[in-house]
Amino acid sequence: MKVSVFTLGCKTNLYESCQIVAALCAKGHDAVHGLVPADVFVLNTCAVTGEAERKSRQAVERARKLNPDCRVIVVGCAAEKNPKQFADMSNVAFVKGVADKTAIVAEIERANVERVGVDVERLPTVFAENGFAAQERTRAFVKIQDGCNNFCSYCIVPYLRGRSRSRKIADVVAEVRQAHSAETVLIGVDISQFGKDTGESLPQLFKALGGVPTRLRLGSLEARVVTDELLQSLTEVNFCPHFHLSLQSGCDSVLKRMNRKYTADEYYRAVCAIRKVFPTAAVTADVIVGFCGETDDEFAQTEAFLNKVHFADIHVFPYSPREGTAAYAWGDVDGVVKARRANILGALKERFKAEFAASFVGATREVLAERKRNGLWEGYTKEYLRVYFEGEANVGELVGVKITEPFKDGAKGVKL
Repeated sequence: MKVSVFTLGCKTNLYESCQIVAALCAKGHDAVHGLVPADVFVLNTCAVTGEAERKSRQAVERARKLNPDCRVIVVGCAAEKNPKQFADMSNVAFVKGVADKTAIVAEIERANVERVGVDVERLPTVFAENGFAAQERTRAFVKIQDGCNNFCSYCIVPYLRGRSRSRKIADVVAEVRQAHSAETVLIGVDISQFGKDTGESLPQLFKALGGVPTRLRLGSLEARVVTDELLQSLTEVNFCPHFHLSLQSGCDSVLKRMNRKYTADEYYRAVCAIRKVFPTAAVTADVIVGFCGETDDEFAQTEAFLNKVHFADIHVFPYSPREGTAAYAWGDVDGVVKARRANILGALKERFKAEFAASFVGATREVLAERKRNGLWEGYTKEYLRVYFEGEANVGELVGVKITEPFKDGAKGVKL
Protein backbone atom coordinates (compact mmCIF):
# COMPACT_ATOMS: atom_id res chain seq x y z
CA MET A 1 0.00 0.00 0.00
CA LYS A 2 1.06 3.64 -0.44
CA VAL A 3 2.14 5.26 2.84
CA SER A 4 2.98 8.93 3.34
CA VAL A 5 5.17 9.74 6.37
CA PHE A 6 5.03 13.42 7.35
CA THR A 7 7.25 15.06 9.96
CA LEU A 8 6.74 18.09 12.16
CA GLY A 9 9.42 19.44 14.50
CA CYS A 10 13.04 18.60 15.12
CA LYS A 11 15.73 16.65 13.27
CA THR A 12 15.32 13.82 15.78
CA ASN A 13 11.72 13.47 14.64
CA LEU A 14 12.92 13.55 11.04
CA TYR A 15 15.37 10.72 11.71
CA GLU A 16 12.62 8.64 13.37
CA SER A 17 10.34 9.24 10.38
CA CYS A 18 13.11 7.94 8.14
CA GLN A 19 13.30 4.84 10.36
CA ILE A 20 9.56 4.30 9.80
CA VAL A 21 9.99 4.70 6.02
CA ALA A 22 12.82 2.14 6.02
CA ALA A 23 10.78 -0.33 8.09
CA LEU A 24 7.76 0.03 5.77
CA CYS A 25 9.86 -0.41 2.62
CA ALA A 26 11.43 -3.53 4.14
CA LYS A 27 7.89 -4.92 4.43
CA GLY A 28 7.24 -4.25 0.75
CA HIS A 29 5.14 -1.10 1.06
CA ASP A 30 5.49 2.01 -1.11
CA ALA A 31 6.52 4.44 1.64
CA VAL A 32 7.67 8.00 1.03
CA HIS A 33 8.65 10.90 3.23
CA GLY A 34 6.40 13.91 2.72
CA LEU A 35 2.70 14.74 2.57
CA VAL A 36 1.51 13.24 -0.72
CA PRO A 37 -1.66 11.32 -1.72
CA ALA A 38 -1.62 7.90 -0.04
CA ASP A 39 -3.74 5.12 1.45
CA VAL A 40 -2.21 5.59 4.90
CA PHE A 41 -0.66 8.68 6.49
CA VAL A 42 1.81 8.52 9.36
CA LEU A 43 2.03 11.92 11.07
CA ASN A 44 5.08 12.30 13.32
CA THR A 45 4.06 15.19 15.56
CA CYS A 46 5.70 17.92 17.64
CA ALA A 47 4.61 19.58 20.90
CA VAL A 48 7.53 21.88 21.74
CA THR A 49 5.12 24.85 21.50
CA GLY A 50 1.36 25.27 21.38
CA GLU A 51 1.72 26.34 17.73
CA ALA A 52 3.57 23.10 16.90
CA GLU A 53 0.76 21.10 18.52
CA ARG A 54 -1.85 23.05 16.52
CA LYS A 55 0.04 22.34 13.27
CA SER A 56 0.11 18.66 14.23
CA ARG A 57 -3.69 18.62 14.40
CA GLN A 58 -3.90 20.51 11.12
CA ALA A 59 -1.80 17.81 9.47
CA VAL A 60 -4.67 15.35 10.01
CA GLU A 61 -6.99 17.71 8.11
CA ARG A 62 -4.42 18.06 5.31
CA ALA A 63 -4.16 14.27 4.99
CA ARG A 64 -7.95 13.94 4.73
CA LYS A 65 -8.03 16.50 1.91
CA LEU A 66 -5.51 14.41 -0.04
CA ASN A 67 -7.56 11.24 0.49
CA PRO A 68 -10.94 11.40 2.29
CA ASP A 69 -10.88 7.59 2.69
CA CYS A 70 -7.39 7.37 4.16
CA ARG A 71 -6.30 5.95 7.49
CA VAL A 72 -4.21 8.24 9.67
CA ILE A 73 -1.64 7.03 12.20
CA VAL A 74 -0.49 9.74 14.65
CA VAL A 75 2.78 9.32 16.57
CA GLY A 76 5.25 11.49 18.46
CA CYS A 77 5.35 14.21 21.09
CA ALA A 78 1.92 15.77 20.55
CA ALA A 79 0.37 12.30 20.71
CA GLU A 80 2.38 11.57 23.85
CA LYS A 81 1.16 14.79 25.50
CA ASN A 82 -2.52 14.45 24.63
CA PRO A 83 -3.56 11.37 22.62
CA LYS A 84 -7.29 12.18 22.93
CA GLN A 85 -6.98 15.29 20.75
CA PHE A 86 -6.16 12.98 17.82
CA ALA A 87 -8.23 9.92 18.78
CA ASP A 88 -11.40 12.03 18.45
CA MET A 89 -10.59 13.15 14.88
CA SER A 90 -12.06 11.57 11.76
CA ASN A 91 -9.92 9.03 9.85
CA VAL A 92 -7.48 8.57 12.75
CA ALA A 93 -7.02 4.81 13.20
CA PHE A 94 -4.16 4.67 15.69
CA VAL A 95 -2.39 7.03 18.10
CA LYS A 96 1.05 6.23 19.49
CA GLY A 97 3.41 8.26 21.67
CA VAL A 98 7.19 8.58 21.53
CA ALA A 99 8.36 5.06 22.42
CA ASP A 100 9.27 2.60 19.63
CA LYS A 101 7.67 4.49 16.74
CA THR A 102 8.54 1.80 14.18
CA ALA A 103 6.08 -0.52 15.95
CA ILE A 104 3.30 1.27 14.07
CA VAL A 105 4.24 -0.76 10.98
CA ALA A 106 2.23 -3.64 12.44
CA GLU A 107 -0.75 -1.34 13.01
CA ILE A 108 -0.60 -0.09 9.43
CA GLU A 109 -0.87 -3.68 8.21
CA ARG A 110 -3.93 -4.46 10.32
CA ALA A 111 -7.37 -4.33 8.72
CA ASN A 112 -9.23 -1.06 9.35
CA VAL A 113 -11.24 -1.16 12.55
CA GLU A 114 -13.89 1.17 13.89
CA ARG A 115 -12.33 1.63 17.33
CA VAL A 116 -9.30 3.90 17.41
CA GLY A 117 -6.24 2.26 18.94
CA VAL A 118 -4.19 4.26 21.45
CA ASP A 119 -0.75 3.17 22.61
CA VAL A 120 1.17 5.61 24.79
CA GLU A 121 3.73 3.30 26.37
CA ARG A 122 5.98 3.94 29.31
CA LEU A 123 9.06 5.78 28.06
CA PRO A 124 12.19 3.59 27.93
CA THR A 125 15.08 4.10 30.33
CA VAL A 126 17.71 2.82 27.88
CA PHE A 127 18.25 3.46 24.18
CA ALA A 128 16.19 0.67 22.64
CA GLU A 129 15.42 1.29 18.98
CA ASN A 130 15.68 -1.12 16.10
CA GLY A 131 16.51 -0.45 12.47
CA PHE A 132 18.52 2.17 10.63
CA ALA A 133 16.85 5.11 8.93
CA ALA A 134 16.34 5.55 5.20
CA GLN A 135 19.05 8.08 4.32
CA GLU A 136 19.82 10.45 1.48
CA ARG A 137 23.26 10.13 -0.08
CA THR A 138 23.89 13.86 0.30
CA ARG A 139 23.46 14.36 4.04
CA ALA A 140 22.56 11.65 6.54
CA PHE A 141 21.14 12.23 10.01
CA VAL A 142 22.11 9.63 12.60
CA LYS A 143 20.49 9.63 16.03
CA ILE A 144 22.94 8.98 18.86
CA GLN A 145 20.84 9.91 21.91
CA ASP A 146 17.28 10.54 23.09
CA GLY A 147 15.64 12.23 26.08
CA CYS A 148 16.76 15.07 28.32
CA ASN A 149 17.71 15.50 31.99
CA ASN A 150 17.85 19.31 32.07
CA PHE A 151 14.25 20.29 32.91
CA CYS A 152 14.64 23.91 31.85
CA SER A 153 11.76 25.88 33.34
CA TYR A 154 10.28 26.77 29.92
CA CYS A 155 10.60 23.37 28.20
CA ILE A 156 8.19 20.45 28.04
CA VAL A 157 10.49 18.10 26.12
CA PRO A 158 11.84 16.08 29.11
CA TYR A 159 8.26 15.24 30.13
CA LEU A 160 7.50 13.91 26.64
CA ARG A 161 10.81 12.33 25.62
CA GLY A 162 11.88 10.96 29.01
CA ARG A 163 15.32 10.87 30.59
CA SER A 164 18.52 10.90 28.56
CA ARG A 165 19.59 7.58 27.05
CA SER A 166 22.51 6.96 24.72
CA ARG A 167 23.05 4.70 21.77
CA LYS A 168 26.07 2.41 21.83
CA ILE A 169 29.07 3.66 19.86
CA ALA A 170 29.35 0.46 17.83
CA ASP A 171 25.76 0.85 16.61
CA VAL A 172 26.29 4.52 15.70
CA VAL A 173 29.44 3.67 13.70
CA ALA A 174 27.61 0.87 11.89
CA GLU A 175 24.83 3.19 10.74
CA VAL A 176 27.21 5.97 9.68
CA ARG A 177 29.13 3.45 7.56
CA GLN A 178 25.95 1.99 6.09
CA ALA A 179 24.61 5.42 5.07
CA HIS A 180 27.48 6.09 2.60
CA SER A 181 26.63 9.81 2.70
CA ALA A 182 28.94 12.70 1.84
CA GLU A 183 28.06 14.27 5.18
CA THR A 184 26.65 12.87 8.42
CA VAL A 185 24.97 14.90 11.17
CA LEU A 186 24.97 13.33 14.64
CA ILE A 187 21.73 14.31 16.35
CA GLY A 188 19.66 13.75 19.47
CA VAL A 189 17.47 15.58 21.95
CA ASP A 190 20.51 16.50 24.07
CA ILE A 191 23.67 14.98 22.61
CA SER A 192 25.69 16.71 25.34
CA GLN A 193 24.49 13.86 27.58
CA PHE A 194 25.81 11.21 25.20
CA GLY A 195 27.49 8.29 26.95
CA LYS A 196 26.84 9.40 30.52
CA ASP A 197 24.47 6.48 31.04
CA THR A 198 26.61 3.90 29.20
CA GLY A 199 30.15 4.73 30.27
CA GLU A 200 31.06 6.03 26.80
CA SER A 201 31.63 9.62 25.63
CA LEU A 202 31.56 11.96 22.65
CA PRO A 203 35.38 11.97 22.34
CA GLN A 204 35.33 8.15 22.24
CA LEU A 205 32.63 8.26 19.57
CA PHE A 206 34.73 10.50 17.35
CA LYS A 207 37.79 8.32 17.83
CA ALA A 208 35.69 5.37 16.64
CA LEU A 209 34.51 7.36 13.60
CA GLY A 210 38.05 8.34 12.59
CA GLY A 211 38.26 6.09 9.54
CA VAL A 212 34.75 6.65 8.16
CA PRO A 213 34.81 8.52 4.79
CA THR A 214 32.20 11.20 5.51
CA ARG A 215 32.14 14.78 6.74
CA LEU A 216 30.95 14.72 10.36
CA ARG A 217 28.73 17.41 11.83
CA LEU A 218 27.33 17.78 15.34
CA GLY A 219 23.81 18.78 16.31
CA SER A 220 23.13 21.22 19.14
CA LEU A 221 25.54 21.13 22.11
CA GLU A 222 25.63 22.54 25.63
CA ALA A 223 28.62 24.81 26.28
CA ARG A 224 29.62 22.81 29.37
CA VAL A 225 30.71 19.79 27.29
CA VAL A 226 33.19 21.80 25.21
CA THR A 227 36.38 20.41 26.72
CA ASP A 228 39.96 20.15 25.49
CA GLU A 229 39.44 16.40 25.11
CA LEU A 230 36.39 16.85 22.89
CA LEU A 231 38.03 19.51 20.74
CA GLN A 232 41.14 17.39 20.30
CA SER A 233 39.04 14.40 19.21
CA LEU A 234 37.33 16.59 16.60
CA THR A 235 40.67 17.52 15.04
CA GLU A 236 41.32 13.83 14.35
CA VAL A 237 38.30 13.28 12.08
CA ASN A 238 36.80 14.97 9.01
CA PHE A 239 34.84 17.36 11.23
CA CYS A 240 32.70 20.27 10.09
CA PRO A 241 33.58 23.18 12.44
CA HIS A 242 30.06 24.40 13.13
CA PHE A 243 29.06 24.53 16.80
CA HIS A 244 25.43 25.24 17.60
CA LEU A 245 25.78 26.05 21.30
CA SER A 246 22.48 26.30 23.14
CA LEU A 247 22.37 29.80 24.71
CA GLN A 248 18.79 31.13 25.23
CA SER A 249 19.98 34.26 27.10
CA GLY A 250 23.17 36.23 27.67
CA CYS A 251 21.99 37.44 31.08
CA ASP A 252 22.83 35.41 34.19
CA SER A 253 19.65 36.27 36.09
CA VAL A 254 17.49 35.14 33.17
CA LEU A 255 19.58 31.98 32.75
CA LYS A 256 18.99 31.18 36.41
CA ARG A 257 15.20 31.59 36.04
CA MET A 258 15.37 29.35 32.97
CA ASN A 259 17.19 26.71 35.07
CA ARG A 260 20.07 26.71 32.61
CA LYS A 261 23.25 25.19 34.06
CA TYR A 262 25.86 27.78 33.04
CA THR A 263 26.65 31.48 33.23
CA ALA A 264 27.28 33.85 30.34
CA ASP A 265 30.98 33.90 31.24
CA GLU A 266 31.21 30.09 31.17
CA TYR A 267 29.54 30.10 27.78
CA TYR A 268 31.99 32.71 26.48
CA ARG A 269 34.97 30.66 27.68
CA ALA A 270 33.64 27.69 25.70
CA VAL A 271 33.44 29.85 22.56
CA CYS A 272 37.01 31.04 23.07
CA ALA A 273 38.20 27.44 23.46
CA ILE A 274 36.48 26.51 20.18
CA ARG A 275 38.00 29.42 18.28
CA LYS A 276 41.45 28.62 19.59
CA VAL A 277 41.29 25.17 17.95
CA PHE A 278 38.99 26.04 15.01
CA PRO A 279 39.65 29.74 14.16
CA THR A 280 37.09 29.92 11.33
CA ALA A 281 34.38 27.89 13.09
CA ALA A 282 30.77 28.97 12.88
CA VAL A 283 29.30 29.41 16.34
CA THR A 284 25.50 29.72 16.27
CA ALA A 285 22.83 29.83 18.98
CA ASP A 286 19.15 29.98 19.86
CA VAL A 287 17.98 33.02 21.84
CA ILE A 288 14.66 33.43 23.65
CA VAL A 289 13.44 37.00 24.14
CA GLY A 290 10.82 38.09 26.63
CA PHE A 291 11.20 35.18 29.03
CA CYS A 292 9.15 35.57 32.21
CA GLY A 293 9.97 38.93 33.82
CA GLU A 294 12.80 39.85 31.43
CA THR A 295 13.52 43.53 32.05
CA ASP A 296 14.92 46.09 29.62
CA ASP A 297 18.26 45.84 31.42
CA GLU A 298 18.31 42.03 31.20
CA PHE A 299 17.53 42.22 27.49
CA ALA A 300 20.30 44.80 27.04
CA GLN A 301 22.74 42.38 28.72
CA THR A 302 21.76 39.68 26.23
CA GLU A 303 22.18 42.05 23.27
CA ALA A 304 25.62 43.10 24.53
CA PHE A 305 26.63 39.48 25.04
CA LEU A 306 25.61 38.53 21.50
CA ASN A 307 27.79 41.34 20.16
CA LYS A 308 30.67 40.21 22.38
CA VAL A 309 30.56 36.65 21.06
CA HIS A 310 29.84 37.81 17.49
CA PHE A 311 28.00 34.71 16.32
CA ALA A 312 27.86 33.42 12.75
CA ASP A 313 24.07 33.26 13.09
CA ILE A 314 21.39 33.33 15.78
CA HIS A 315 17.86 31.95 15.83
CA VAL A 316 15.53 34.27 17.73
CA PHE A 317 12.30 33.15 19.40
CA PRO A 318 9.83 35.22 21.44
CA TYR A 319 9.04 33.27 24.63
CA SER A 320 5.87 31.19 24.38
CA PRO A 321 4.38 29.87 27.67
CA ARG A 322 3.93 26.10 27.59
CA GLU A 323 1.39 24.37 29.80
CA GLY A 324 3.02 21.67 31.94
CA THR A 325 6.30 23.55 32.49
CA ALA A 326 7.49 25.27 35.66
CA ALA A 327 7.40 28.70 34.01
CA TYR A 328 3.83 28.38 32.78
CA ALA A 329 2.40 29.96 35.93
CA TRP A 330 4.89 32.83 35.99
CA GLY A 331 4.20 36.33 34.70
CA ASP A 332 4.65 36.84 30.95
CA VAL A 333 6.17 39.83 29.16
CA ASP A 334 3.89 42.00 27.01
CA GLY A 335 3.69 40.70 23.43
CA VAL A 336 4.51 44.10 21.93
CA VAL A 337 7.70 44.23 24.01
CA LYS A 338 8.67 40.72 22.94
CA ALA A 339 8.09 41.56 19.29
CA ARG A 340 10.24 44.70 19.54
CA ARG A 341 13.08 42.79 21.17
CA ALA A 342 12.83 40.02 18.57
CA ASN A 343 13.08 42.64 15.81
CA ILE A 344 16.20 44.14 17.40
CA LEU A 345 17.90 40.76 17.53
CA GLY A 346 16.60 39.93 14.06
CA ALA A 347 18.55 42.88 12.68
CA LEU A 348 21.60 41.70 14.65
CA LYS A 349 21.19 38.25 13.10
CA GLU A 350 21.31 39.67 9.58
CA ARG A 351 24.46 41.65 10.37
CA PHE A 352 26.15 38.60 11.89
CA LYS A 353 25.33 36.45 8.84
CA ALA A 354 26.62 39.07 6.39
CA GLU A 355 29.84 39.62 8.32
CA PHE A 356 30.43 35.89 8.66
CA ALA A 357 30.01 35.43 4.90
CA ALA A 358 32.34 38.39 4.22
CA SER A 359 35.06 36.81 6.37
CA PHE A 360 35.45 34.03 3.77
CA VAL A 361 35.86 36.27 0.69
CA GLY A 362 39.03 35.19 -1.13
CA ALA A 363 39.15 31.82 0.66
CA THR A 364 38.69 28.42 -0.96
CA ARG A 365 36.21 26.03 0.60
CA GLU A 366 34.81 22.56 -0.08
CA VAL A 367 31.07 22.88 -0.81
CA LEU A 368 28.60 20.00 -0.68
CA ALA A 369 26.44 20.49 -3.81
CA GLU A 370 22.78 19.94 -2.91
CA ARG A 371 20.59 21.47 -5.63
CA LYS A 372 20.58 23.78 -8.65
CA ARG A 373 18.15 26.68 -8.95
CA ASN A 374 18.08 29.63 -11.35
CA GLY A 375 21.37 28.56 -12.91
CA LEU A 376 23.28 28.39 -9.62
CA TRP A 377 24.29 25.41 -7.54
CA GLU A 378 23.67 25.69 -3.80
CA GLY A 379 25.43 23.93 -0.95
CA TYR A 380 27.22 24.34 2.34
CA THR A 381 30.83 24.59 3.45
CA LYS A 382 32.01 22.69 6.49
CA GLU A 383 31.33 25.88 8.49
CA TYR A 384 27.70 25.72 7.29
CA LEU A 385 28.07 28.80 5.12
CA ARG A 386 25.57 28.62 2.29
CA VAL A 387 27.39 29.06 -1.04
CA TYR A 388 26.01 29.70 -4.54
CA PHE A 389 28.19 28.89 -7.55
CA GLU A 390 28.06 28.33 -11.32
CA GLY A 391 29.44 25.38 -13.20
CA GLU A 392 28.95 21.66 -13.56
CA ALA A 393 28.34 19.54 -10.46
CA ASN A 394 26.37 16.56 -9.22
CA VAL A 395 24.11 16.30 -6.21
CA GLY A 396 26.19 15.07 -3.29
CA GLU A 397 29.51 16.06 -4.88
CA LEU A 398 32.11 17.92 -2.83
CA VAL A 399 33.21 20.86 -4.97
CA GLY A 400 36.13 23.23 -4.47
CA VAL A 401 34.83 26.81 -4.60
CA LYS A 402 36.59 30.17 -4.22
CA ILE A 403 34.38 32.60 -2.27
CA THR A 404 34.04 35.93 -4.09
CA GLU A 405 31.35 37.96 -2.27
CA PRO A 406 28.50 37.88 0.24
CA PHE A 407 25.31 36.90 -1.61
CA LYS A 408 21.68 36.46 -0.49
CA ASP A 409 21.72 34.47 2.76
CA GLY A 410 25.33 33.34 2.33
CA ALA A 411 28.09 33.84 -0.23
CA LYS A 412 28.77 33.48 -3.93
CA GLY A 413 31.76 31.70 -5.39
CA VAL A 414 33.55 30.34 -8.42
CA LYS A 415 34.07 26.62 -8.92
CA LEU A 416 37.76 25.76 -9.16
